[in-house]
Amino acid sequence: MIGEIETAIVERLSAQLTGVKVEAFPDKPDTYNMHHPKGTVLVAFGRSTYSQPRATDLVVQERRIEWDITLVMRNLRDHAGAYDVIDAVRLILTGWRPPACRKMMPVREQFLDQKQGVWTYVITMAHATTVVECAEEEDLPLLKRINTEDDFGTTQAPRGDGEDDDDGDGGGEAPAPDDD
Repeated sequence: MIGEIETAIVERLSAQLTGVKVEAFPDKPDTYNMHHPKGTVLVAFGRSTYSQPRATDLVVQERRIEWDITLVMRNLRDHAGAYDVIDAVRLILTGWRPPACRKMMPVREQFLDQKQGVWTYVITMAHATTVVECAEEEDLPLLKRINTEDDFGTTQAPRGDGEDDDDGDGGGEAPAPDDD
């Protein structure tokens, strides 16, 4: 799921951002060299947080996924500089719905570094999705009959399997009382 979402974010930014290169964050960032004349936008999974489970018999949780979009730019204020690209990334991703997720929203923008005229910023975007356990089938006893009792007597719910019940009338209801 994370790889698919990362690919979708890279594709969306690549299609709508002009003047910069967009790619997934490199596997070896220490050896990464930016070769684009204006700058590069790098997309990386940042972190996930989970809510408390909603159900008691099945794990169902909200998962908040955060993405760190790192901008490595040769310019700060000029056209296609860091400021313009930060704004553009936020506008392109805010409200967009990644596959199998809810809409993205901005979390924070932050200056990271400046070395030899290369400015590095990060904008963190987040979205939510629902996590449901892959439940294993449990070997539990089969419910065969339900009886309820109220002020009008006892009622037996139909079996629902098409088989005859104990009284032989083919139905799942209790026999009607005699009108004697």
